[in-house]
Amino acid sequence: MKDLAEILEEELSEAVEVKNPKSLHRYISLLTGNYVEQNIHDRQYNELSGSIKEMLTSMKEGFRRMDERFAAQDKRFEALQKQMDERFAAQESHFTSLQKQIDERFTATQKQMDERFTSQERQIDRQYKLISLGFTAMVLVIAAFNLTIILS
Repeated sequence: MKDLAEILEEELSEAVEVKNPKSLHRYISLLTGNYVEQNIHDRQYNELSGSIKEMLTSMKEGFRRMDERFAAQDKRFEALQKQMDERFAAQESHFTSLQKQIDERFTATQKQMDERFTSQERQIDRQYKLISLGFTAMVLVIAAFNLTIILS
């Protein structure tokens, strides 16, 4: 920038009549100072703008990756939900078959119990008839014995 200031100072001093060289030097310094500040400002603005653009690009990329991760998580959760549904359906069918087996065993056991009770009932009926027949026979023997005693 010093080179620019010197060139401007030389060219301006040759182009116009200079009454005060110090004043010309201050003028060139102010002029180039503003130019330098403007140049620095433009460069910093461009750097900041580029930095903001990079940040926006980075943010967009981050959001895109997050969306992809969320989509992958959704797929994984859907797969887990499907797997759990299948397992619950398998468990439900297993419990249904177990309940059916239990019902069949209960029915078979009930039938066996009915047959046992029927068999025991018949056996008790036979014993009752036999005992009744025995008492009837004893009563007849006693009655015959009493009749023979009375008749003799």
